[in-house]
Amino acid sequence: MRPAALRLDSFSFGAVGDEQLAAATGREEAFQHGYEKGLTEGREASLDALTRALDDLRQNMQAGHEAEAALRGDIRNALVPILHAIVDVLGPCSEKERLRLSLAEEMARIIEHAPDRTLIVRCPEDLHADVADCLGSGLFPHVRIESLRAGQDMVELVAGHGAIIFDPSRAATELKTIINDIKTGE
Repeated sequence: MRPAALRLDSFSFGAVGDEQLAAATGREEAFQHGYEKGLTEGREASLDALTRALDDLRQNMQAGHEAEAALRGDIRNALVPILHAIVDVLGPCSEKERLRLSLAEEMARIIEHAPDRTLIVRCPEDLHADVADCLGSGLFPHVRIESLRAGQDMVELVAGHGAIIFDPSRAATELKTIINDIKTGE
């Protein structure tokens, strides 16, 4: 067997005519037109999908913020009565000690500036013993402890023409005001 020579022109289409050239050009133009149209439509579809996704994200974020705000409000509304109860329970426990310390500080100032003055202390009946204990050091030769009218829960320290008023429940009242401000604030 001898190898036969193959002719390469047997695999070609032959001479290209104007008709075939026009058809090939038409196919190429149709391909380019379809490609450009598909690319443009794909970009538009991608932009539309991106716009929808961003809008969904915005709505979800807004709903999340609204839910967080509602939750914060619920927490504040639930927490305020608890904080008021804590102030109501712990406030009176520390009122007497704060009152004793404040009275001692102010009496030391009065001794320093006006040692010979008559000191008048007005307070509720239940505080007489505590006030007498604060005054027990004997630094004031002329001290009078007087009772306040019923319903007044404060101590008034009078020396000469000056007066100092101690309101032990004022701290608790101010704390409750701050707590109420937290409840109504955002």
